[in-house]
Amino acid sequence: MSDSPKSPLVDLNCACAGIRRTARLVTQLYSHEMDSTVEPAQFSLLTVLNHRPGATQSAIGRALGLDKTTTSRNLRLIQQYGWIEPAPTDDHRERGYRLSPSGRRLLAAAKPGWQRAQRKLRAALKPGEWEAMFDVINRVAAASLAAQQD
Repeated sequence: MSDSPKSPLVDLNCACAGIRRTARLVTQLYSHEMDSTVEPAQFSLLTVLNHRPGATQSAIGRALGLDKTTTSRNLRLIQQYGWIEPAPTDDHRERGYRLSPSGRRLLAAAKPGWQRAQRKLRAALKPGEWEAMFDVINRVAAASLAAQQD
């Protein structure tokens, strides 16, 4: 996005700065709509566990693109809140996690706010941009992973 009288956003000309700014702004929208039920990052983690009960810490980190330390810290925090609990895994060297009954209730309570945020963001985009956004997001994530291998 370029400098214009209509937008306070400036062209950062840096992929990292632009993506981080976008992530912060989108996170603010979701936080507002979810009305402090749960933070968007925690919602994402709970959603992964809802779809993959028993997932290991490393699998959760890979799914969300988080490093080991961040994944461990986030899991420890939501476990302290009582939203997740240990779950058996095939690999006994790693801990598995699943949603607790409290975590399932929290996720259900947060979902309407998440859906509102989704609708508002989609409505603010032009036709076709919603789908194009996901395509670009996924390609940029894959390119970032590939670039790290060099």
